[in-house]
Amino acid sequence: MASDLSFVTVCKGRLQNLKQTLPLLAAQPDTESVVVDYACPQGTRHWIRDNFPGVKTVAVDDDSGFCVARGRNLGAIAATTGRLCFIDADVRIRADFVPWVRRNWRSRHYLRAVPLDQDIWGTFVCPAEEFSRIGGYDEAIRGWGGEDDDLYMRLEDIGCRPSGFPASLLDPIRHDDAERVVFYDIKDRWTHHRVNQVYIAAKVDLARILGRPLSLAERTGLFDESRKGVAAVPVGAAGAVLEVNLPGNSRIPAHPEWTLEHKLVYRFLRRSP
Repeated sequence: MASDLSFVTVCKGRLQNLKQTLPLLAAQPDTESVVVDYACPQGTRHWIRDNFPGVKTVAVDDDSGFCVARGRNLGAIAATTGRLCFIDADVRIRADFVPWVRRNWRSRHYLRAVPLDQDIWGTFVCPAEEFSRIGGYDEAIRGWGGEDDDLYMRLEDIGCRPSGFPASLLDPIRHDDAERVVFYDIKDRWTHHRVNQVYIAAKVDLARILGRPLSLAERTGLFDESRKGVAAVPVGAAGAVLEVNLPGNSRIPAHPEWTLEHKLVYRFLRRSP
């Protein structure tokens, strides 16, 4: 039987976890494993070469930071099967995971764990064709989280429907928030969450108004502005987080002494008790 499922894992500073998780992935019959060594200071690629020569490795050496979206896209490019399973370096699979996926696979669906848990939020299986069709992960998103939620939304936008597999088929290695953000400038995961909320909302709204997808350069600029806007508001406070200027409309009559300004404003408000 030819391989029909590719595991894609990105590793930076998690070699101690990968030593527990990769052997389980590499042992699955008729699958392939791809590990992206994202400038890992622990030499992940060398450990894999010495211990799992059958595992594909992708090396990233041109980024001193960490962009898991880019890493996962590079892993997907190296994969060769029709199904992709994106799984973090700190998530172990149970013996029944691959058989369950094969028995229950449906075309034009993607699979996530049910019930969801923050430690397995980004682990999912999807058709490689659908992943490619939406352009993969949004590489403008840098920092903890957000890239997976954005991807799920875009998969559903093209008709790839969500479905679930039992969360009991995964066994995450638990760790604290400090480990999640060690390679990011922002050290609070909930600040990352607010940045991602603002960015994704603004990106969707702008694309709808402009009638076209935003380029990577436009998205990168928007993400940077989202991060600055969130950082300018004290934690726990409400206020304007991001203002996005919209291009003018040449069909609207101009005034010689006045300029009409178009803006989208995004603001966090505390929920009522």
